[in-house]
Amino acid sequence: MTVFSENIFKERFDFTVLDRTVASTVRQAAQNPRTLYLFFQRYSHFNGYASAVISRLASSIGLSRYLFNNSELVVIEEADRGMEIAAQVLSAAADEGANDSPVHRALAQLTLKTVGNYANLSDNERNGIAQIPDWLDTLVKDVVAGYEGTPGDVKALVKAMGFHLASEMLGDREYSLIDEVIRYENRGNGFDQYLRETAKPVKIHGHSYTPWSWILIHSRHDGTGVEIEHSEYALTALNLAVRFGTDPEQQLVAWAIEGYGHFVQLQQRLFQEIARECVAEPQSANNQLVHF
Repeated sequence: MTVFSENIFKERFDFTVLDRTVASTVRQAAQNPRTLYLFFQRYSHFNGYASAVISRLASSIGLSRYLFNNSELVVIEEADRGMEIAAQVLSAAADEGANDSPVHRALAQLTLKTVGNYANLSDNERNGIAQIPDWLDTLVKDVVAGYEGTPGDVKALVKAMGFHLASEMLGDREYSLIDEVIRYENRGNGFDQYLRETAKPVKIHGHSYTPWSWILIHSRHDGTGVEIEHSEYALTALNLAVRFGTDPEQQLVAWAIEGYGHFVQLQQRLFQEIARECVAEPQSANNQLVHF
């Protein structure tokens, strides 16, 4: 049974407007090495909780025994399908660290370090920028709450699954736009030039990764990454909830859209606040690049 698809959400949310907020923020940040570092610090901090909260949601679904059942089976122990749904959600976190691959946070740290080198920032300057503002702390807490779900509570779980789907779908667009602005709109200039001429690959778990791997592993301007796959798993989880749940289809759709919309609001505020900070950030008196 396929009830949920990308089109359900694209019909209700204006992705052109959402993308415009992201792209304009990245363009604003890319104008100066210091604000580019600020952008990546804020963005990587916000996304650094993803695997933990995804795992928490999968756990909440898995703990909801006998909530989602195959109605064609009479024996209760044979009918329970909660873990099938949980596994679809967990897949978005399970690929981190598998088969000697690095966790995404390690790749994000490599990107951030490289941008800091590009901006010629001292350790103290980097630590100063890393002081988390109240607005970002509040957003992160809202993300944790939005993902949490409640074991045994269908409404809370489906809303959280919609929240998760929005994170994956919008994440694909975010990383693609970041790649587009930095590597294509500014091709051969700024940080793209630094990536090409100065930045070197780094070995993590015995494999070489470029400082841009964190972006490309998620999505790219001229292709796709893991976010698309994770979105498909998230949609499958919602469709399984419809198939094995007992609540009316219309109600489940409404809950999922509510959760999706909640994440959209947080995502838009994230980029709006970063843009505001970039405008307010004093321009560094020394923007000369240092080669490490």
